[in-house]
Amino acid sequence: MTGLPTDGQVIDPEPLLLAPSLQPLLAYWKSRSPEGRIPARADIDPLDIPKLLPFLYLVDVEHLAAPHLGAPHLGATGTQYRFRYRLVGTGIVERNGSDPTGRYLDDFENRPFHETIVADYARCAAEKRPVAASRRFMDATGRHWPYQRLVLPLSEDGDKVNMLLGGNAFADKPEANGRRGR
Repeated sequence: MTGLPTDGQVIDPEPLLLAPSLQPLLAYWKSRSPEGRIPARADIDPLDIPKLLPFLYLVDVEHLAAPHLGAPHLGATGTQYRFRYRLVGTGIVERNGSDPTGRYLDDFENRPFHETIVADYARCAAEKRPVAASRRFMDATGRHWPYQRLVLPLSEDGDKVNMLLGGNAFADKPEANGRRGR
C-alpha cells in the first residue's frame, strides 16, 4: 500500500512514500505554508480538496500547563497535550462505526491502537512537522485494515501547534489472516 515502514513513523515524508490519495493533502498543506511557516486553520479550506473530505479530520491540540488528571499525552519535548476531535470525515466515521467529533482522544484510551494515534499526534505537535505512519485499524467487526495516516500541524501564531489536519488512506480490503498489530 505504501513505501512507509510498517508500524513506523516518518517525519517530513517524501510524497512518493505516501498512499496516492494522501499525496494531494501533503501538497495542499505545503502550498498553504507561507515561507515555510506552519499554516493556520484559516489558511485551510477543506472544500479545496473535496475528494479527500471523507477521510480528513481536524484535531484540536491543547497544551497543558500543569499535570492533567485525565490522560495527557507527552510529546517528545515533554510537553503535555490533550487532543479533541473537531471534525471527522464520513469515510472515517463509517469505518470506525461511530463519530468521535467533539470527543477527546482520552475517551478512547482502552480501544485497540489508541497508543499509535497518540504517538503520531504528539510527535506532530512537538516537532511541528508532518508525520506519516503505516498502521492497522480494527473495525467494529474485528477485521484489521491496513491504512496510512498523515498528520499535519496547524498553528494560529505560526509556531505553537494548536490543531492537526489529518488524512487516512485505507486499504481496499481487510487483512485476510486477521493479523494483530498497531
